[in-house]
Amino acid sequence: MLNIRRAVPEDMDAILELYDGITDRFQAQVGNTGLGWRRGVYPIEADFQKAIDAGTLYVGELEGALAAGMVLTQGTDKTYGNPPWRVDAADGETAVIHTLGVSPALSGRGLALEMIQGAVAVARERGWKALRLDVLDSNAAAQRLYERAGFVYIETKQIWYKSTGLASFLLYEYAV
Repeated sequence: MLNIRRAVPEDMDAILELYDGITDRFQAQVGNTGLGWRRGVYPIEADFQKAIDAGTLYVGELEGALAAGMVLTQGTDKTYGNPPWRVDAADGETAVIHTLGVSPALSGRGLALEMIQGAVAVARERGWKALRLDVLDSNAAAQRLYERAGFVYIETKQIWYKSTGLASFLLYEYAV
């Protein structure tokens, strides 16, 4: 079982190693398509430092080592526009899961689901009504994970991110 906690500055080296492994595996799966996370583009140390400083980066430890991570930010991402969310909630009553990843050496052990359950627990503690997120349309494994965790598909949007350019993303929502 994961010990999920907020990341601290001393975690940075382990976080970078974790996400480099995740990024390398993802790129090996999608090839040189330019889609998804890319080393030196996203996620990078500055992204993690900003999230640590804001208290929004969470890590999952397994047997004393970092096994997973995610960023959990309050408010709905403005790039989502105004999709037909099912949960009627003010912006401050929502949060978005970003950059959820698990060490490739530990994939298939249910750790991503544990991280999502950790995000739900944080949302409940803070009184948030909904968790929201986006998934690249080509990332079928992540889509299955979120649906298995209880997220509901809302719609597909064209969104521009530095790491992907303009691409199709599926928006999902979880009613807390």
